[in-house]
Amino acid sequence: MRVGTQTASGLRRAFGAAFAGLLAISLLAHGPVLGQAHDGDGAVDEVPLAERDRTAESSTPAPPSQPAVSRIVAGTFHSQAMQMERTFEIYLPPSYEQAPDRTYPVLYLLHGDDGHITDWAAMGLRAKVDQAITSGAPELIVVMPDGSGHFGDETDWANRWDGSDPVEDQVMELVSFVDQNYRTVRDASTRFIGGLSSGGFGSLNLALHHPDLFSTAMSFSGFIAANDREADPGIFGTDPAHIERNSPAAVVTSHAGAGDIYYVLSGGQNDPYFRRRMAEFSAQLDRLGIAHEFHVVPGGHDGTAWVAGLDFGLAHVAGQIRAMSGPPSRLSE
Repeated sequence: MRVGTQTASGLRRAFGAAFAGLLAISLLAHGPVLGQAHDGDGAVDEVPLAERDRTAESSTPAPPSQPAVSRIVAGTFHSQAMQMERTFEIYLPPSYEQAPDRTYPVLYLLHGDDGHITDWAAMGLRAKVDQAITSGAPELIVVMPDGSGHFGDETDWANRWDGSDPVEDQVMELVSFVDQNYRTVRDASTRFIGGLSSGGFGSLNLALHHPDLFSTAMSFSGFIAANDREADPGIFGTDPAHIERNSPAAVVTSHAGAGDIYYVLSGGQNDPYFRRRMAEFSAQLDRLGIAHEFHVVPGGHDGTAWVAGLDFGLAHVAGQIRAMSGPPSRLSE
């Protein structure tokens, strides 16, 4: 069921009901661009980074064209902030190889603490986005970053209080890397971020810190303050100013750009603690007159709830893209 209020207007209005649920993930038909591709069993195959189709210089008839399919590619980039190579996964939509002059909106999806870049794929991300596109949603790219740090997997997607683990900064570097190496629409209006559990906290925190980069923030079973019982105090320290700056519940009341972001919130009906956090944030947004939606979804603090929340997120993203777009955008000459 749906609770709370939705106050969107214009480009911030939520669109449509949730898209259909998970399908079985199909075998991939092509090798990837800029990384590695999953086969049907979840393995990752090495592929040259510079691989491109080439026109055959012979009279041999070309083989029949293959149907357009999506794929999930595993890639790496160098993070100057972290001083190390970082991994990510990226969903490339069906037309990506066959429309080389087309650009795409981008959704960033964050995993939870102790999670991995493969978590969203394991929950059926590819089949879910494919189904959304089949149902009429615009094609988009989906990026799944690595939220681990030098001190372990629990980082809450934040810069550590003493500067020793700049996880937030490396996400911003990844945004730049993706824009430079993949055919994205490089505009905040078509760049979105979401996450599950601590990744839900991270998506709110990152969007509020960078409203010039993201137009929509989605939190599926997230928390809303750096001093929450679910946050790692070792990350945020004891400085009240640092804690406040990393508390979406505080930032949303004071940041001038907070109202420029559309918020998609959800919590599992069997997950009372995180459902209450999302309900509290929804009530706060109501008081501030900020556009958002909040849904109570089936499940607990688990994949059932997170993919149900993503359904609502994808529905909003599809509506926002449709409201903004004419013909598919193309790379400049």
